[in-house]
Amino acid sequence: MAEDNFEVETEGSAIAAFTLAQFAFWGLIESGVISTEKAADMLEQGVTALSKGDLANRKASQMLQTILDMVQRNQRSSVN
Repeated sequence: MAEDNFEVETEGSAIAAFTLAQFAFWGLIESGVISTEKAADMLEQGVTALSKGDLANRKASQMLQTILDMVQRNQRSSVN
């Protein structure tokens, strides 16, 4: 029972951390600290590197891919 609570707490913390990271990263782009091109490049490198790791790394790669997709959509819409 305590192990289940620990697992839920761990998963909740991971989701919260990921969400905050998304907000922070997006804030850097929106404020012009990094360009969408640089952000996309950084994310692509992270996705590639993490995709070669264990299950946890591959899951992290999938999550970064989600952010990369958002950045690329924003990049395409700002070009049009």
